Amino acid sequence: MSTTTRLDTSDDLLVEHRDAVLRLTLNRPQRRNALTDEVMLRLASAVQQASAERSVRAIVLTGAGDKAFCAGADLTPGDTPFKPDFARLQLPMADLARAVHACHVPIIGRINGACMAGGLGLFGLCDMAIATEDARFGMPEVKIGIFPMQILTMLRDLIPPRFLNQMCFTGQPIDARTAFSLGLLNRVVPAAELDAAVDALVADVLAVSPIAVRRGKYAMRAVESMSFHEMMAFTESNISAMIQTEDAREGLAAFNAKRPPEWTGR
Repeated sequence: MSTTTRLDTSDDLLVEHRDAVLRLTLNRPQRRNALTDEVMLRLASAVQQASAERSVRAIVLTGAGDKAFCAGADLTPGDTPFKPDFARLQLPMADLARAVHACHVPIIGRINGACMAGGLGLFGLCDMAIATEDARFGMPEVKIGIFPMQILTMLRDLIPPRFLNQMCFTGQPIDARTAFSLGLLNRVVPAAELDAAVDALVADVLAVSPIAVRRGKYAMRAVESMSFHEMMAFTESNISAMIQTEDAREGLAAFNAKRPPEWTGR
């Protein structure tokens, strides 16, 4: 991955790598940035590549325009992912979720509008998120006779059970302030302040040790299904490895010298 890469603006997914930040933009504003199989597979590929690149320290995921982050799967005949194919054992949304789960780079959601159905699944894959005041979050699948099966995997530990049940069983959305009150968002800002708020959060991530963040996110994922004793054994063994890194030695030296650290990411 080069230092600066920008795909053609006619592309359904814009990929830009600049100054240690990978920006992924769903670029289908005429379809409210709805998802197709191709877009989801390309998102998965971009995330996998970013995870392998030490030069990438943060990922920003957003949608083009000012109306929608992502309205979910494209329901247009010919573009929809909802095509029965019982020979397929794995689906693009699930493959995307697997890629994100294995990614060691923090993902920040820039929620610039409606965040619905599969779009809420993408939101659930983000580690942090900032939304505009007019953003809406919902799972309207029951309104068209289906159920948010796959995205429940990303949302069950994120949304409190009573609200999750209500959103799934009624299809009714919640607003940004409610999402913030439930702990789903880091900040809610006016649309004009969205980019500044996201940039500030990215800057906070870039200011700290790259290797500490990567190893930390790996550990957070690894302990998810462990018992208490397993988690303690895993984390106590990993702290010894952490303090051997160049960044840990530099961080301690900088702290004692009262100077800014110079991270190497090693």
